[in-house]
Amino acid sequence: MPASSNPDIIGVDHVAAPLQCSAASPRPTLDTLPADILQSIIKLLYDEWLDNVHPKFRSYPRFDHERCQGEYLLDLSLTCRNLRAQTMPLIFREVYNWESSRGTVWPKSVWPYFKIIHIRDCTVRNPRKLDLSLATIHSLALMPSLTKATVRLDSSIPPALLHSLSLAPSLFRLEIHQARFDGEFPSSPLPFHTLKTLLISSSGFRAVASQENVDHSKQSMNAESLFRALGCRLTELRVSGEFIPRTFPSIEWLYLRRLAITEHEPSPYVSVPELVSNMPALRDLEVLYTVDATRAAHLKGRFPSFHLGDQSGRILSDRSPLLSRVTLGNALPDDSIFAQLPACLESLNLRAPVDPYDAPMGFPRDAYCPFSEHTLPKALSHMQHLQDLTELCLDLDSFVKAPIIHHIGVILPQLEILEFRLPRYMFLDSPVRFDARNRDPAILIALNLFSCLLHLRITMHFQRMHFDPHYAREVTAQWFFRGVPTLQTVSYAMFGNIHTLGFDSGSWQTLDRKVLDFILPTPPPSPPPLQLSRTYPSVHSSP
Repeated sequence: MPASSNPDIIGVDHVAAPLQCSAASPRPTLDTLPADILQSIIKLLYDEWLDNVHPKFRSYPRFDHERCQGEYLLDLSLTCRNLRAQTMPLIFREVYNWESSRGTVWPKSVWPYFKIIHIRDCTVRNPRKLDLSLATIHSLALMPSLTKATVRLDSSIPPALLHSLSLAPSLFRLEIHQARFDGEFPSSPLPFHTLKTLLISSSGFRAVASQENVDHSKQSMNAESLFRALGCRLTELRVSGEFIPRTFPSIEWLYLRRLAITEHEPSPYVSVPELVSNMPALRDLEVLYTVDATRAAHLKGRFPSFHLGDQSGRILSDRSPLLSRVTLGNALPDDSIFAQLPACLESLNLRAPVDPYDAPMGFPRDAYCPFSEHTLPKALSHMQHLQDLTELCLDLDSFVKAPIIHHIGVILPQLEILEFRLPRYMFLDSPVRFDARNRDPAILIALNLFSCLLHLRITMHFQRMHFDPHYAREVTAQWFFRGVPTLQTVSYAMFGNIHTLGFDSGSWQTLDRKVLDFILPTPPPSPPPLQLSRTYPSVHSSP
């Protein structure tokens, strides 16, 4: 049958007639559109505002901005009932407890729209105390759509607040910042029927510092009670090491897939093999101890003074057979943890001291990156059994050099992903930089030791005053692709001059082999090296 003989089939010889609109039919307006189309339009406007008007919400997803993300939709919600119904879920998606009058709570009519709630007893933008009323606390248990709650209090978390959150019917994630557990603990059971992710952090907005006058024995006892109540439910736990009780290894974590121990090391100390001894479903482990700013003035020389591993010789996969990804911070090159990594490990990330609130310049200046051209071979000598490892990420004490790549290629030639980072607080102290124009051919020779290297991520230096960063990354990417045939993508964390430090290095910029199709002009001559002076303050100096 010819295509044109059937009006239901549009073929090459049948062209559909344009739609005809009656002159008498009303023109569609925003409030007469179907609900699904109208909701999509409002959501696109909402996303565009987050990306363009206030990108901080996307780039730095923190809870200290204390602003409603949907505030720009307030005017639109006042136009008609239809638009109000469509904008309400976005306006009230994320809210804060504000003190309008003592004892008041949010209207019950907006409770179904609450997805994220931030509870605190002190504001950040205009510091003043807030009254956290019992009415507000009890209302949390009755919010049907609440999936995430963050708590930041200057005192110990009230038992009523913890119990009310445990009764929230849809609570999936709970974050407790500036945490203290040395107060009263709920005497009744804590159901937390839907809770899967728990974050407990002792730090605040300014530094990784513990609160003062804490009863550590009582805090450890209360933290243990909380962990035992949640051990059979959580799939992700991120907790400051000071809340880890000595009995933590005896708690059964049947469904825990991701564990991150951050900030301070446990006291009394618990080694990493002990931490994971009852986690049969664990897949991702992060141990990111860092410097406590309150104790930094008393620390001299190199730290840490502890080891992540122990002398038991126990392999991490003995109790966690599914473990495939490990991230270690502050691991010394001679740490026994490297020999205790499982042979089935697929990804290893070795970090320098990390500040979870991204304030690296606030670190003591004797903070150091433990891996360099001279110390890395010692750590690699204990990794020869990692023959399934496909991804290695390293924080270095200087920009990457050929000997470092060579050492890795000899021990781990099967790597598919290789990443070298220079921590921002190490930038001023780095005497050697991987510059966009001064490229060492020995780097390409070392990279060819990897038989199937697919992705390379590297910290590169450029001087914005003399050099176009986009041109720099394209020229260097062509150099890598021509020298390493297996390479598929090259990513950069860009460093600029002293005035752009910390702004250009926050994200990776990725190029693939398509860049070889472009013909780029010869790069300009190199400018004189940038002279950097150490003018930053030191936390060791007296105020």
